[in-house]
Amino acid sequence: MLSIGIARAMLGASCALSFAAHATLGQNVSTIDSDQTRMHAVAHTATAQGAYSVYLLTMPSGTLVREYVAPNGIVFGVAWEGPTLPDLKAVLGAAFDQYAAATATRSATPLAVSSSDLVVYSGGHLRAFAGHAYVPQAVPAGVDVGVVQ
Repeated sequence: MLSIGIARAMLGASCALSFAAHATLGQNVSTIDSDQTRMHAVAHTATAQGAYSVYLLTMPSGTLVREYVAPNGIVFGVAWEGPTLPDLKAVLGAAFDQYAAATATRSATPLAVSSSDLVVYSGGHLRAFAGHAYVPQAVPAGVDVGVVQ
């Protein structure tokens, strides 16, 4: 009986935690630490690429998540590739609702959203997923959006 109660409590807690809203895309670089914790990922050293930095997170599944940060500290893009999809609600943050609404009527992959506020591409199949997203207004001047991949 006690073990069933503990199991239920743990399941409830894990469900509650998985629905917590944490912004990443379009938010401050400080969200990368919470992304690492939330995704149980291993963070690697950030690499400077001139007008932006790239933070690399490796999820336990082997999926790589790259977060692109402008000099002002805003995450302007994210990209992922690997055997599983990352938690897109966590990765896209506040932009997730716009992505979900735009893709609600589509069931085929790749899924793509392109507007003046958000660009998202997500495709692949079991054990081979890839995608990227960026906020056009947040991309640093002189940076080609093609770097977000």
